[in-house]
Amino acid sequence: MSLKETKKKGYQTLIAIAVIGIAVYLGFTPLFSLVPEGVPQAVISSSFGAIFVIILTMYLLNKQTEVEQESKRGERIFDEKVKLYSEILETTKSMLSDGAISMEEINKLPFPVIKLQMLGGNQSISSFIKVYAKLNEVYQKSEDEFIQITDEEKDDIYSLLIAFAGSCRKDIGISEEDINTSILRNTVNTIIESGKKKRDNSKFTFNGKDLAKNRYVHSVISSYVKDKSPLSINEFNKIFPRDFRGKSHNFEIWKTYDEAIDHYQETGYLRYFISNNQGKDKKAGQQIQGKDLVIDLDDAEVCISSQWDLKGVQDFVEKLKENKIRYE
Repeated sequence: MSLKETKKKGYQTLIAIAVIGIAVYLGFTPLFSLVPEGVPQAVISSSFGAIFVIILTMYLLNKQTEVEQESKRGERIFDEKVKLYSEILETTKSMLSDGAISMEEINKLPFPVIKLQMLGGNQSISSFIKVYAKLNEVYQKSEDEFIQITDEEKDDIYSLLIAFAGSCRKDIGISEEDINTSILRNTVNTIIESGKKKRDNSKFTFNGKDLAKNRYVHSVISSYVKDKSPLSINEFNKIFPRDFRGKSHNFEIWKTYDEAIDHYQETGYLRYFISNNQGKDKKAGQQIQGKDLVIDLDDAEVCISSQWDLKGVQDFVEKLKENKIRYE
């Protein structure tokens, strides 16, 4: 029996109890006056009492069934809501984790949103629609297949997601109150600052120009190759060993042009200077225009790493001094 039918039956039983109660109240005394004393009156009294108890028991049992059905329904909906909210948060997590949004990722959201319309509370639905709208806004800002998310956009999305989580918290009954404003703000700030490092804007001077660390290294090496041309790749590696920093593969200080392109296609990130048009951390599949930052050797083309910390550049300068190579 459905919950609706159970409730209907309960209402009918309740009406029957009320009718019997009124009938007994109005007609019991006249009825007794017409029935002889003794056994007949006792039989009528007990019959009315039994009927009343039976109907009352039916109502109570029906009410118990209704409560049990409501409880099971509530438990099922609770489980489905928790599952749905977790699914939505996992989906958005995967979208944000690589710092970019793709068409495949944005197309994962419509069905969870539709399901949210079915199971979610009004406040939860409203909160996530704001998240969805922001993700769409970011994705639509360019026609590229992969859209990079700026730090400012990521901050906005995290703030909206935390508000959504707070709405979910109320909807599933963990709390009847909104998250304290100061707690909400502190949470947003903590997530936003998580994983961030303070930028090191140290400058190094070469040929009278103040340059960023990676540009400084590229300029020094490029100038040296130009002065010493023709220079073979073996001779170049003796002066500037690939594993100068004691690391290999993704952390070598230079790769050949073909190796740098392969690395880009494998990882999706541009960590070697190829062109001034390459930008930063662009997803694989986008075209690199030009080779103006590729250094030409006598028998090879090499690309210098764009990933340098302060200590790495300081060690590089010491190496230049040891080899009496111009570094200013």
